[in-house]
Amino acid sequence: MPLDAASVNRTVGRARVVCEPRWIMSYAAGVPDARPELYDTRTNLVVHPMFTAAVEWQLLGALRPEPPMTLDELRRGVHVAHDVVIERAIEVGETVEITAEVVDVGRRATGATQTLLLHARDVAGGTVWRTTHTSLFLGVDVLGAPGWSTTPVRPSTARSSDREAENVIAERRSFIRPVDAHVYSECARIWNPIHTDVAVANRLGLAAPILHGTATLARAVSIVTELVDVPLAAVRRVACRFGAVVGLGADIRVRLLDTSSSRLGFEVRNARGERAVRDGLIAFGP
Repeated sequence: MPLDAASVNRTVGRARVVCEPRWIMSYAAGVPDARPELYDTRTNLVVHPMFTAAVEWQLLGALRPEPPMTLDELRRGVHVAHDVVIERAIEVGETVEITAEVVDVGRRATGATQTLLLHARDVAGGTVWRTTHTSLFLGVDVLGAPGWSTTPVRPSTARSSDREAENVIAERRSFIRPVDAHVYSECARIWNPIHTDVAVANRLGLAAPILHGTATLARAVSIVTELVDVPLAAVRRVACRFGAVVGLGADIRVRLLDTSSSRLGFEVRNARGERAVRDGLIAFGP
């Protein structure tokens, strides 16, 4: 079934989620990031900034676009862009309410895109974070004229040129173990069979399961902040576009491309040298 452009401006889901300390620590372990502050329960645990994606999945995993798609169409959904703005640190053990609003439905040669604004609020109604999450549904059409929402959405990071991407300040290789998609799935509580089920991956045209986009992004955030000694607690925004797939049992290269007093630019290359994460941005502050 096609994506309905009339869904723009519509709230399509709502969920209340508890940010349990065990889950917060498990997420960091699944990235993996071994910094002690992510596990020291004697103090206020630092929450990995990409833990926001794990909380959001509790809603995203249950969403069904209208009109309803087939299971095969849903499984052909690809996460193509992510932009999370963190207004304040997540408090360990707090309950947040996530709402999902459709802010864009678009058409590409390869399928239909849908951008959701995911808004996380605390029990008092204050904003904890906001995410714009864009998916591409391969081979799916759009019903009606594509268009943007009237809801103000922070623009994503500007595209970097190939020349800028060759200006590598620092680089680190990281090995993706064959089991890392399983580990991340369980630690993050983000499950999609394309990452862990060989038969499903084969039916979708892949030779083997691939790593989650948010797993690649989270690992890159950890590596980039370590390269320049920026604490994870200072991160206030993470944005990128996803490109080539990341296979299991191979290296990725995380490349720092730009630094300033308040932001870092980066990309991730897969084992074939293709950009798996492009236009990466980390913004930080007090």
